[in-house]
Amino acid sequence: MKISKTALAVLALAFLCLAAASDGWVVKIQTTQLRKSPQFFGTTVAALKAGDLLTQVGAYGAWIQVRTASGMTGWVHKSAVEVPQFSLLASAGGTRTQASASEAALAGKGFSPQVEDSFKAKHTEANFAAVDRMLQVKVTSSELQDFLVKGKLGQGGDR
Repeated sequence: MKISKTALAVLALAFLCLAAASDGWVVKIQTTQLRKSPQFFGTTVAALKAGDLLTQVGAYGAWIQVRTASGMTGWVHKSAVEVPQFSLLASAGGTRTQASASEAALAGKGFSPQVEDSFKAKHTEANFAAVDRMLQVKVTSSELQDFLVKGKLGQGGDR
């Protein structure tokens, strides 16, 4: 079986991309904080959003030390990120079998206006005003720290 130079180059490029991505993570929730230390109430270095790509540089318990695309370094909890899943085959038998990393990141950001309108029309019993109010709640780092201390939830390490 003879493999063309183009096919060989594509396979080599795919292999290199997968190898480079092995220490990569993607933010899987709407927003999270890049922290100076591996603690939930550690000083915030930057805000991260769904789909942001991160490179792992270290680990401590359930915390990952990462570098952002802009070069900032800090800590993020494993619950907010995942290893991106890539598939070299986009379809099987004409039917898509796996979402791309970009599609997964978009899904993590929430409903599109069209999907939300359709869902609301089918579920009139749901209290969407309450959901909208919950999405507006913002918790500061000091409020989170107070909650952890008052609840005797430890120092926010890998819990």
